[in-house]
Amino acid sequence: MPEQTTISDAERRRIVHEFVDGTVGDAHPEVVAMVRDLTHRVRDTVELARAAGIAPESPRAGHVVAALVCAYGEVFDRVDDAAYRSALLARLEVANDPRTERYFQLLATVNGWTAPPTLTPVLDWFIAALRHHPAP
Repeated sequence: MPEQTTISDAERRRIVHEFVDGTVGDAHPEVVAMVRDLTHRVRDTVELARAAGIAPESPRAGHVVAALVCAYGEVFDRVDDAAYRSALLARLEVANDPRTERYFQLLATVNGWTAPPTLTPVLDWFIAALRHHPAP
């Protein structure tokens, strides 16, 4: 099982700003909608898996991971392979960092948006499952 990726603070900030610039800044509304829909799909899929008692290390979780990586691939034009899963794992770890969540809460407050709900339990499960299933 791969261990947690260590990402420097500078790299974490770069990834967060890349996400904000690419989806909130000048992004086309369709791109923003696709990312929002993907986030909802991940949340709903993982919540169903958790409710069904599917453990991240189980073979059934491998099927959930495959479906979610495929969904990411459709949005970001990537193919499900070990390299993409590794890159996705690193990004999910950044997204699941409490500092990232706090950044988006503050961004919402400053801009008068509704604060996004926490995805920590969802991302915890998805990250653990992706670590146990690093290749298709």
